Amino acid sequence: MGRLVWLVRHGESTANAGQPGTDPDGIGLTDLGLRQADFVADAVPRDPSLIVVSGFLRAQLTAEPTTRRFPTTPQEIWEVHEFTYLGSLYGKPMSDRDRAPYASSYWLAANPYHVDRPEVGSESFAGLLDRADRLLARLRLAPPGLVVVFSHGMFIRAVDWCLRSRAGRVQRLDMGGYREHQQGNPVPNGSVIELHEDDRELRQPIDLTPHGSKR
Repeated sequence: MGRLVWLVRHGESTANAGQPGTDPDGIGLTDLGLRQADFVADAVPRDPSLIVVSGFLRAQLTAEPTTRRFPTTPQEIWEVHEFTYLGSLYGKPMSDRDRAPYASSYWLAANPYHVDRPEVGSESFAGLLDRADRLLARLRLAPPGLVVVFSHGMFIRAVDWCLRSRAGRVQRLDMGGYREHQQGNPVPNGSVIELHEDDRELRQPIDLTPHGSKR
């Protein structure tokens, strides 16, 4: 049996819904996000060989219905959490809209090695890609069968960027190119992207939210 990976973006978070938050790892889910987590669990076609979860709360909450449905499947926390790069804003109650000007300044500066307050968990763009590469390496050693990875939108697109750079299609540290690709190819909340062993880029997301259930 070969290996099939499901990269799952967490369900709609309170930050996605425009609510303020103070730290990136403690953001929870909205009611819609909780329903999206159920949709993911219902869509898993067979017992996974492994369930991988980000250490961030919104991914863990999204994984819960799947881990309940498959209680004997091994579950591990890997470094598949979201890209956190605005460390100077850590602890301040701000919405995504509030953070937008700071994010724009970060991406315009385009320094792939800059880290804003690493002591609170921020990382560089180069560090993000290193984590994505480590995920791809660990997946090659994962058990055959279906591996379900509960992660985050920017990180999933970083995996895609690494695959594309390995294929010679993009420059690895081109932050502007990555940002354009990430914003132009959003990963919907609660959606799945299948990753097969020979894929050289990610496939299109599969949105599992039933029609009419969107906020």
